[in-house]
Amino acid sequence: MNLKYHGKEQSLYFISSESGTQQLWKMEIDSREKYKLTDSDQNIKNFWIEEDHITVATDYHGNERNQFHKFDGKDMITLVDQPDCFHHYGEYDAGKDMYTAIRNHHASSSFELCSIDGAGTVAVMGEFEAPIHFIHELSEGQLLLSMDVNNVDQMLMVFDTASGEVKELPFPQARFSSFKFVRDTCLCLSDLGNGFKNIYEIDLEDGTYVKRTGFNWDIEHFKLSKDDRTAILSCNENGSSLLYTLDLTTWEVVQMPFKKNGVIHSLSIGRADDVFLIYSSVDQPHCIYRYSLDRKDFELIADNLPAEEVSWRMASYSSFDGTEIPYFIYEAESGHGAVIHIHGGPESQARPEFNALYHLLNRAGLCVAVPNIRGSMGYGRTYLEADDREKRLDAMKDVVELRQHLIDTDHADSANISVMGRSYGGLMTLLLVTHHPDLWTAAVDIVGISHLRTFLLGTPPWRRSLRAAEYGSIEGQGEFLDDISPLTRSRDITAPLMIFHSHHDSRVPYTESVQMAEALAKSGQDAAFTAYENEGHTFMHQENIDDMNRKIAEFLIGYHTKG
Repeated sequence: MNLKYHGKEQSLYFISSESGTQQLWKMEIDSREKYKLTDSDQNIKNFWIEEDHITVATDYHGNERNQFHKFDGKDMITLVDQPDCFHHYGEYDAGKDMYTAIRNHHASSSFELCSIDGAGTVAVMGEFEAPIHFIHELSEGQLLLSMDVNNVDQMLMVFDTASGEVKELPFPQARFSSFKFVRDTCLCLSDLGNGFKNIYEIDLEDGTYVKRTGFNWDIEHFKLSKDDRTAILSCNENGSSLLYTLDLTTWEVVQMPFKKNGVIHSLSIGRADDVFLIYSSVDQPHCIYRYSLDRKDFELIADNLPAEEVSWRMASYSSFDGTEIPYFIYEAESGHGAVIHIHGGPESQARPEFNALYHLLNRAGLCVAVPNIRGSMGYGRTYLEADDREKRLDAMKDVVELRQHLIDTDHADSANISVMGRSYGGLMTLLLVTHHPDLWTAAVDIVGISHLRTFLLGTPPWRRSLRAAEYGSIEGQGEFLDDISPLTRSRDITAPLMIFHSHHDSRVPYTESVQMAEALAKSGQDAAFTAYENEGHTFMHQENIDDMNRKIAEFLIGYHTKG
């Protein structure tokens, strides 16, 4: 993850879990030698290359409360150690030995814009009642920030560090990212126009903007060449990453000759003619490529052990109301049945990247179908909002329709289809086994929501208000949330259920799974519950990931073999 080029050293830095936990690694480009730099007892979450050191972020057992450290190439010196707070990196001023960062106490809705000096002393410059994100220092003391206004969109503003005044910029609320300042011009990615993230040239004074690319998909990576005359773009087209160059004088877009059926996870610009990227596909574990803009050729410079080739394809089906739902499928021939996996978010997207669990299930003879049901990211604003609030069960119906589609296309028979999902996908799994209990052979819920009311009450207050735009609020839709929630209907579950959660989950409270497991145990229903002591919302210890994948595979394969 997080591939970054170090210009002075002409080397690559990245985060890898090769040793079993996420650590910082380095690769010497010329020799291709790579080696682990850190041996932290906690996972490395992110890092930033400064002039004289590397700033490293770690959290405690995946709780996402990042703390900052200075890494000098040998030792990590703790800079910020406030374990009750989340810390978000902004920028580092080497001349002043000063960081700009954002801090949020885990029990508070207040977000503090802070300065942190080299000794770790924190000074609060301003407070905001919603998540803010540092973008750029426009001039001395004038900071360009964004603020979340719902679960997807932000507004732009300028903060004056001397007066504490905030000036809201006159842009519509939208998604904003990847700001670049080129020859007195501000470029960024946004979906200001048609709901897809394109490059916009924006005027921070008067709020006007011009769209400079015309993709009907989301641009995911936007990097500038060393001379600022060319941009390298990675565009997410129906889940797959396609690479393009963009001439910043003519705005001409040219596709680059790279693989078209996988995902570019990270992108970094090296010397003038080099582009480095981390890539994976359904049957290609994560690897690093180098592309020469001059020679126009790609070279594999670091890879994992190869995976067995699988038969897979992108497809779509028509749902109950005529909406076309995209999905991809790992096909199987043995007739053991199918598993439908639902991604998290819901403002996320299942993509044809490498997934060890899918491989494990498919190798055992199961067909694995992975849909992007309504509400998924990557297909425009209308599709993204098609599951909001009272439309939640329309997304559930999309999965029911996929089940029937798999039957109609001879991928499985009606008595041999299971469902599983993580986070929001876990909620969707529980909705399906409670609202449509007779359809499923077995089910797996990973860090899922069991009751939308208790989830909203248990999640941090700032997250509650943002998630209400998606799920509905307790005040406005409380009766609806109570009625549809799986915990309310837990006695209706007939499919064998396996539940996984973790003790340090900062997004979906651990209690969401505990209350579902306890309700099922009380009524004597078939459910197994595994809780990991040292994980957060995203599992990061390889031993836990392997343990979970093994348990899921044995569980599902066992029931499908019986079937």
